[in-house]
Parts: sequence; structure tokens; C-alpha cells
Amino acid sequence: MIQCNDCGAELPDDARYCLNCGASTRPNATEPPSEQPLQPAGPPPELDFVQPALAGGAFLGVLSSLPLIAAGNCLCCMWVLGGGGLATFLLTKQQPGRRLNYGDGAFAGVLSGLFGAIIATIIWIPIKLMSARFMESQQESIENILRNMPELQGQWRDLFMRLMSPEVSGTTVLLTFVSNLIVYSLFAMVGGILTVAILNRKGGGLQPPPRQGI
Repeated sequence: MIQCNDCGAELPDDARYCLNCGASTRPNATEPPSEQPLQPAGPPPELDFVQPALAGGAFLGVLSSLPLIAAGNCLCCMWVLGGGGLATFLLTKQQPGRRLNYGDGAFAGVLSGLFGAIIATIIWIPIKLMSARFMESQQESIENILRNMPELQGQWRDLFMRLMSPEVSGTTVLLTFVSNLIVYSLFAMVGGILTVAILNRKGGGLQPPPRQGI
């Protein structure tokens, strides 16, 4: 038996309302909360492209500059493609529930190519200085070869000789950086786009972003 909280009448244990005054026997019970309307989802947070691009740029810049190891780029710029792909893969780790588009992969690849060109040029300078003695000994042989190649006369010959010169000048550093920037950015962009295509095809744990409320 239970007792009504209002009038004190005795009631059965399973009574929900008092048979005397009609008061509820469960004053602490509350009505089920009404469902609140879902708020429209806002835009997804911005992606941080810098850190993944730095990692991808360091990967492709170092491997593309070291002697012998850099020969891997002979296979369709393997290290550069890998650097762009690495940057894009790390980008997906920031928001696992977000599906990247090709523009995200392309931008991550281009940015990693920029950082890679800077890193590769910095590494190239001491390597160039260490190989100065060898280049000096081969300078005469190179000039003899160029004399037998009339297609490399004039400005093209001067440009080639500057690149092959053992001296490190501002011009050679600038030319090396520009050439690295063009090649690395292009192929790293391709690597980023290919990575997005592979991840989206396999699923990769990515889901499309929430639809905006109308």
C-alpha cells in the first residue's frame, strides 16, 4: 500500500492517481521532454594544410636531393608523387569523417612541392660545394663535349655551363629553386589528386560532409 501525498488516503501499490482526490501518486515524474528541432549543420572546420605539406615537402625534398637515392625520381618522379600523396593522407587524419575533394588534394600537393623545393635547394648547396673539386677536374671534358654539340651553343650553352659550374652563385641557386619548384609542384599535385581518388574509391573511413539545412 502507498499513501497519497495530498490527502493521505491509502492506495494500492500500482495506483498512478489517488482515488480520493485525483492527485498523481508520482509527483517527481516528469513529462517526457519534447524533441527539440535539429539545428542545421554549420560549415565544416577549415583544414590545416601547412603541417601535412611540410611533412610531404620534407619527404620529397630530402629523398630527391640525396645522391643515389634521388635516382628513384627516374620512375615517374616517385619521391615527388609520394610527397604529395603523404601530405594528402595526413590531411585526411585531421577530420576522419570528412571526404576530401580533388581541389584539397591538389592544393596539398602544390604546397608540399613548394616546401620540397625550398628544402631540396638548401640541401643542394652543401652537396654542390662538396662536389666542387670533382667538377673542376671534369670542367675541361665538359667543355670539349659542348664544342661537339652545336645545338647547345649561345645562351643554352652558357646556361648549361652555369648549372654545371662548381661555383655556387645566386643565379645557380635561383635556377635550381625555380626548376625544382616547377617539377615538384606539378608532380606532387598529381600525387595528391591520385591519393584522394584512391581514398574515396576505397572508402578510407571517409564520409561525405553533413548536408546544409535549407
